[in-house]
Amino acid sequence: MKKNISLTIALFSSLFVSACVTVPQETYANKNQIAISSVRDIPISYSQGSLFSLAPKYIEETSLKAEQTKVIYKLYADAIIADLNGHGFQNTDDAKNSAFHVGFGIALASDLSDKTINEKFGITPGLPNSEALKKGSFLIYIEDARTGKKVWRGTAQGFAHEDSNEAQRVQRTALIVSRVMKQFYATN
Repeated sequence: MKKNISLTIALFSSLFVSACVTVPQETYANKNQIAISSVRDIPISYSQGSLFSLAPKYIEETSLKAEQTKVIYKLYADAIIADLNGHGFQNTDDAKNSAFHVGFGIALASDLSDKTINEKFGITPGLPNSEALKKGSFLIYIEDARTGKKVWRGTAQGFAHEDSNEAQRVQRTALIVSRVMKQFYATN
């Protein structure tokens, strides 16, 4: 009788252990994934009507051609201006008269790694890399013009849509900027 119970327990244990096999999940990268992160550095707020100026930042070495970089930065600059204008702020080319500066940069992961973003910028959303897709990052910050201190920083990571037409790029850029800036407005 004791042998039957021991045999039953051993059989049950082996079945239980074999049922607990973990199958590793494949990481599936969706071309439309966007990861966003932001942080408020100091509690300065800006009223509607406040003036802002753009301060684009470029990485020193990029795999993109100069003309491609110019086009992408123009897309993002236009989207940032439109988004801030839509929330009651006014763009100015006169940085000396602005209440805040908006610094921003765009880079592919092959040119600017997550590690470097963390070291230099302090935050990254951590979107996983994909063998089949080119990951890119959009970094933006609000700097107080009077103190020169960063008020807020935000990042977005997604995958490049190289096959998109111009209208689709404009729309996607506006979406990315809007989603990141939503986090600024929530704390302003």
